[in-house]
Amino acid sequence: MLGWHGSPSNSTKCMFINVITPSYLVYFNFFLCTLTPLLVMTVLYIYIFCRIRENLKEKPGNGAKSKSQQYLKKEKQLASSLSLVLALFALSWLPLHIVNCMILFGKEMSGPNKIAIYIGIVLSHANSAINPVVYAFKIKKIKRAYLNMWQRYFYCERENQGSQSSRSDEITCNNNSETNDNEKA
Repeated sequence: MLGWHGSPSNSTKCMFINVITPSYLVYFNFFLCTLTPLLVMTVLYIYIFCRIRENLKEKPGNGAKSKSQQYLKKEKQLASSLSLVLALFALSWLPLHIVNCMILFGKEMSGPNKIAIYIGIVLSHANSAINPVVYAFKIKKIKRAYLNMWQRYFYCERENQGSQSSRSDEITCNNNSETNDNEKA
């Protein structure tokens, strides 16, 4: 890892912070791989929102302009959904990175302060669970795909529970879902 590694202690307990040094976590992982892209994306989203806002302020004159206005409104919705994901990412990961900075720059984490590390770890992992939910509620195409998937699952479950031979029902259920996909296409 580019020369950042701690030497394993004599302890039999494998701990992440015994193998990966705080300098790697702060300088490489936080400053270079997290904070820099986060700041760049924030600036880009601000720029996108400003441009969309400017374009939406223009008065629609003919049909083409009103279509472009509708398109811009959809783009604004998509950009706001993605900026929500970005904000949730920042709220989920920054606490852990701030704790890592505190450890590196001299604040010893012991006793009750050690809870902050665990809260940061839980938040960072929770971010992966939150993203699909946000996408499902904010982006219509993904929401539709999730609903389709759940409907198929529950339809097949009910079908399998109601009959004696579950293997033949699974085949029937799978064939029905393939037929439905072909009909939609």
